[in-house]
Amino acid sequence: MPPLILLVDDDPLIRSLGKELLEHLGYKVETASDGREALECYHRLKGVDLVILDYYLPDRDGLKVLDDLRAFDPGVRVLVASGYFSTQEVDRIKATGAAGFIYKPYRLSELENRIRLVLQGASGF
Repeated sequence: MPPLILLVDDDPLIRSLGKELLEHLGYKVETASDGREALECYHRLKGVDLVILDYYLPDRDGLKVLDDLRAFDPGVRVLVASGYFSTQEVDRIKATGAAGFIYKPYRLSELENRIRLVLQGASGF
C-alpha cells in the first residue's frame, strides 16, 4: 500500500495541484483546508505517513497545528510548507520538531526528494 500523505493548505488551487502531484508520485493523498480540519482528518485517518502543512493558515498558525498533532501523536512527521521562510522561521520550525520544510509553489523534484528523505527518517531541512 502506498504511503498516506495529509496535505493541509487553505488555497484550493494548491490543494488540488498538490494532490495531483503527490498522486502522480504514487502516494495516497487526503486533504484539509485549515488547522481544525487537519486535526480532524489526522484523528480519523489511520496510518498517516506524512503531513504537508501550510505555515500560514486562516484559523491558526501552522506551528500551533503542528504542536496539536505532536500532542496527539509524538511520532508525526510534518513538512511545513510556505512561499517564504526567514531564518528565524526556519529556526522556529526546527524547534517544534518538524521533519523539514518545503517551498511553495511545489517543484516536483524537490517535493519528491523532501518526502523521500522524511519517509526514510532523514531530515527534510
